[in-house]
Amino acid sequence: MCKNGMCVLSDNSGKTSAVQPQPTPTTTLSSLFSSTSSATSSASSPGGGGDGGSSSSNFGITCDTFNKAVVNAGKAISQSYPTPSSSQCSSFLNGMVSRGKFTSAREAAMFLANILWESDGLQAKEEYDCKTLPTWCAQNYATPNDVPGQTYWGRGYIQLTWHYNYIDASKGLFGDDRLAKNTAQVATNEDLAWGVSFWFWSDRVRSDAGVQAGRFGSSINKINGGLECNGGSAAAKAKKRYDMYKVILPLFAPSETPIESGCYN
Repeated sequence: MCKNGMCVLSDNSGKTSAVQPQPTPTTTLSSLFSSTSSATSSASSPGGGGDGGSSSSNFGITCDTFNKAVVNAGKAISQSYPTPSSSQCSSFLNGMVSRGKFTSAREAAMFLANILWESDGLQAKEEYDCKTLPTWCAQNYATPNDVPGQTYWGRGYIQLTWHYNYIDASKGLFGDDRLAKNTAQVATNEDLAWGVSFWFWSDRVRSDAGVQAGRFGSSINKINGGLECNGGSAAAKAKKRYDMYKVILPLFAPSETPIESGCYN
C-alpha cells in the first residue's frame, strides 16, 4: 500500500515457529543505542568519504546536515518533508554505527534515502491505510504463527511487516520475541522505529556486494527489488529513491559521486 509515494515492504519469504501468547512486555530502550559521541554535536561540516570513514562515529554528520538532507530530499521528488525533530536526529545519529553497522557517510546516505521513501519523509511510522482499515490490514498480514491480539502490518521507518520479520528484528535487537508480542510499540517508540530499520539494513541489505561498492540501485534491490527493479512494475519509484540519494550524498559525503546502477539499470 502506498500514499504520497511511500510504499511498504512486504517480503513473504521466511519461516518461523509458533509463538505462545504471553503478557506483552514493555521495552526498555536505555541501552538500545550506544553512542561514543554526542548526537547533537554543534559541528556543522559534513565529512567521511565512501570508504575512508572519519574520526567521528557520526562520520561528521550533524543534526543540521541531517535536517537539511531530509528537507532537500523531499524537494527533489516534489514533496514537502518537514524538518525532523531532535529525537529523530538523535536516534539516527546514535544508531548509525551501533545498530546499522555503517562504515561510511556514503552508507548513511544510502540508508537515509531509502528510509525517507519508505516512511514518507519520516512522517509515517505505521502504514497509513492500516490506521483507517485495521481489520482489513490485520487479515491481509495474518499468518498461522501470529500472537493472538497482535497485528503485523507495516511499522517503523522501514515499514516492517509480517510476523516472521517482527520475530527476526526482535531477536536481532533484544535476543527475544518481545516485538512480536507487542507490535504497536514499533510505531509509537522513536528509537524502536529506527531500531528495526537499522536492524533490517544491517541484517538484510548492507552485506550485498553492490551496496558495498556504492551502487545505490543495489540497496533498492535488496529492499523492494521484486517491485521496483529488474523490470518490476514500480521502477519509477526506484528512480525517485535515487533522486533523493543524489541530494543527500553531497551533504553527507561531498567527495563521493552517486552510482545509480544495481536496480533498473
